[in-house]
Amino acid sequence: MNNQDLDDLLQRIRHLAAHRPSPNFASNVWREIRKRKQAQKTTYRSSLAALLRPAFAGAAVGLALVIGISGGVLSGLESESQDAFGMEVFSAEAPALPSTVLGHMR
Repeated sequence: MNNQDLDDLLQRIRHLAAHRPSPNFASNVWREIRKRKQAQKTTYRSSLAALLRPAFAGAAVGLALVIGISGGVLSGLESESQDAFGMEVFSAEAPALPSTVLGHMR
């Protein structure tokens, strides 16, 4: 590298340093931050509005009904299967439980 190349590089660096940010750079940054925060609030509001639409509410109610009915059917099947397998000996009113036997004797 010769002296001319070094002088050219230093000249370029000097010109880059001369291009400082504008005097209202900080206010421009804060304005951009406020705009982006406002956009985020709008996005949250539109998401909440989408959740409150009738189509979504109907789907949520339908899903809740399906889950509730399925749970009820499955619990009914579970109680029948316990009786079918002779598991009533573990219930609170088992036939051989002393309190049950004494209660029937009176």
